[in-house]
Amino acid sequence: MDDDTAALPDRARREASLSVMHDRFDGVGTRFRDVYGLRLPRHMAVFAAFFDSLGKEGRDLADDVLGLRPDGITSYFDADGLALTGRDGLDERLESRFRCDPPEFVTIMSGDSDGLHFGLWYDDPAEPPSFVVHNYARDSAETWTGGRRSGLGEILRQIDKRDEDASLDPEMDDPAAQRRRDALRQLVEEFGDADRQACAVDGPSRWADVHRPPILGALCPALPADAGDPRGGYERSNERYQAYRAGAPEVRDWIAQAERELAVGAPAYALVLGQELHWMDAAAFRADSLRLLTGAYRALGRDALAGIAAVHHAHRGLRSVGVLTRASTPLA
Repeated sequence: MDDDTAALPDRARREASLSVMHDRFDGVGTRFRDVYGLRLPRHMAVFAAFFDSLGKEGRDLADDVLGLRPDGITSYFDADGLALTGRDGLDERLESRFRCDPPEFVTIMSGDSDGLHFGLWYDDPAEPPSFVVHNYARDSAETWTGGRRSGLGEILRQIDKRDEDASLDPEMDDPAAQRRRDALRQLVEEFGDADRQACAVDGPSRWADVHRPPILGALCPALPADAGDPRGGYERSNERYQAYRAGAPEVRDWIAQAERELAVGAPAYALVLGQELHWMDAAAFRADSLRLLTGAYRALGRDALAGIAAVHHAHRGLRSVGVLTRASTPLA
């Protein structure tokens, strides 16, 4: 065994971390609900236990091999996590929320390049998250999903991707790197039973497998059948992209149409336009984006997402999205 894999945790250490994080889950879940208005899935306790069990050396190895680190709301599981506050009085929902992140995105882990971050995707505050998503904030800032339900499932997907890349170009890899990935894979799989049990307790989101027509920048939010026509699809979204970029007058016509539909209880088009304009981030349509998003979310009964959209809109210009901080102790 390589020196850097010898430090990976044994069974006793894994079980101890699982016990600690399960004990913390209720407190973290209550904090998350109070701050975000969303349901924390139980698999987050297993995800936090995985990284806790690694210790510093193991976390450094995971960072070196995969470029992955716990981030965002995972910090609430730290020993002093419930003492964290938003720096400078900022709302905690801004933690690791990059400029073009959709409101459904709640960060749990960061990656190794171009602002890569991973998060839970909440279609509906009344449901568990549908799956894990990712976004390269300093590249296209589009949101994608590999369909994995839990953070540990996403880590396995990342290991699979590295293995596939190595098979396509063996010169970019070496036996030591493969051994380190194999060691991490084995460790993740040793948490597999706990992860599956946690997912089974919560049950799947009813929105996880619904059809999502392509839209610009983000996944199309899951919508009930009576929400109207979202106007998704590559041809339509590409037409809108060109019009948004040009500031074409028809964009105002689309917004007006979406608002008319929203007024009669069909919020789908308003939500899609709101998402796309949020991602495009053009100053001319910024207020329209917020109005469409918040109106559509409230019409769908997704008030928690409307709240996230509003606080994000007010603070999209933050120089740093590292918001959670440990309160300093006043001097005597």
